[in-house]
Amino acid sequence: MADWRQRAAWCVLDTHWADATHFNRLWDAWQTGQQHARLLHYVAILPASASLDHLLRALPGPVVHALGTSPGQPASAFQRLEFQAGQILLTLCRGPLQAMLREQEFVADTILLYSMPESDDGQPWDNWSLKALARLCRRGTRLQAGAASPALLAALQQAGFVPEAEGDSRSCTASYQPRWEPGNSRQAWRQPPPAPSHCAVVGAGLAGAAAAAALARRGWQVTVLDAAPSAAAAASGLPAGLLVPQLSRDDGVRSRLSRAGVHLTLQWCRRLLVEGRDWAPSGVQQWQADADAAALWHGDGAWVRPARLVAACLAQAGIRFVGEARVQRLLWDDGQWAMRDAQGQVLAQAPQVVLAAAGDTRSLLLASGSIGGAPPLPAVRLRPMPLVAGQVSWGWRHDGDVPHFPATPVNGHGHLLPAVPTDGGLAWFAGATYEPLETAALSEGAAHAHNRRRLAQLLPQTEAALAPDFENGRIQAWRGLRCTTSDRLPAVGALQQTVSPSLWASAGMGSRGLTYAVLAAELLASRIGAEPLPLEGRLARLLAASRPGLSDHL
Repeated sequence: MADWRQRAAWCVLDTHWADATHFNRLWDAWQTGQQHARLLHYVAILPASASLDHLLRALPGPVVHALGTSPGQPASAFQRLEFQAGQILLTLCRGPLQAMLREQEFVADTILLYSMPESDDGQPWDNWSLKALARLCRRGTRLQAGAASPALLAALQQAGFVPEAEGDSRSCTASYQPRWEPGNSRQAWRQPPPAPSHCAVVGAGLAGAAAAAALARRGWQVTVLDAAPSAAAAASGLPAGLLVPQLSRDDGVRSRLSRAGVHLTLQWCRRLLVEGRDWAPSGVQQWQADADAAALWHGDGAWVRPARLVAACLAQAGIRFVGEARVQRLLWDDGQWAMRDAQGQVLAQAPQVVLAAAGDTRSLLLASGSIGGAPPLPAVRLRPMPLVAGQVSWGWRHDGDVPHFPATPVNGHGHLLPAVPTDGGLAWFAGATYEPLETAALSEGAAHAHNRRRLAQLLPQTEAALAPDFENGRIQAWRGLRCTTSDRLPAVGALQQTVSPSLWASAGMGSRGLTYAVLAAELLASRIGAEPLPLEGRLARLLAASRPGLSDHL
């Protein structure tokens, strides 16, 4: 483990977490001050049937709502927990051993391996399991094995592990030193990551600000550029929005992705925002179209003021915001990207760039090029990402109106946020319209009428109480444009098909920016730094900017 200080993160894989003893030792070492410069990633694999309560009770420090899920919804296979202001990351993976190993896409510095009895999950260590394990190793990865039988020691040696000392019946230590050269050609995440230096992010909405914060936490110096004079000037300027997972009967891809996104965003809100002013873990009541069906309750739902989250992200150490900086073209020049305006002036230069400019992301990618030397030209060309207009109707709360409003936000046929503190007082928000720009956009009045009709179906009593405000023109409007993709999933990841990408995207969040922006940022930072992913590998690949249907390859 001597070379972990040279990396952006120290990654430990625990293949069968029976207790938190080893994690606690690492926690104690981190707190001594020896490891503050690096993130600690601890990935623990547990059987699907494992109870998490006793494990979490063994962890040091508070775990606030760490593993909350809505009633009737399955727990996620991957669940990321943050500690010590996000400097220690614990990813709990529950499921069959080989399946969970296949979902990992990172290179471990240390592996804690346990010889599991058949009764645990039916998959003791064998040659196939060890091959899946070796896939996550680099030359020099340390392994500590408990209950190392002669058969296990022989299988480890066959997989490329060399014992560092004579083992006994209880344990052994080994180093991954295969006689062959480990293959890297088909696994971009196995390439050595760039050392944290300077990165530029184009776009200061939720996607860009979250990406900047995730990278800055890992030691990067980040310059965030935006055409507007201030951050959150576009769709992320929404006065208040709902953070709630998306439901489906089969717990499909969108449900699992939204659950992972909500889980991560809640942790960021707790760490960065002021509860009751910037956000509140209010829970959300889910409206059901079937009048006889019981309402669903999302205990992990919340309302959030997106602009406050953007501001908190950009306030992190290592981030510099530059407003009124409209990037028109990217040119690769002598080992770094130069971002230029319409007059050709260089606005910023950096060896790594994240495009988080919503609808402008594609045009910036198409306008990229090079001067002076062989460039890492883009090999991925994003297809057009449609823009969709939306309007939220809102107004002030009045004295005596408490009986007419629900106690918590309601979602389903539209949504209602009943009580959000603003600089002007307590306000309610309802909406929002969904207006593709290829069709005629609604007028402000027509959009109010649309939101009112949906509110009447969602909460008839509340709509009746607000009718005078609607009819007397006292309702206010907020309008914005969302950038979507053809499959309604964000575009996150490398924009080059090279072993060392330098151009990345985080865009296309649509109307779920609060749900996806933090997840996209953590996924992007993990890809750049070759760190453990915040969700299963197969789900992460569904968000790739280079995925079929979203991009063309040049």
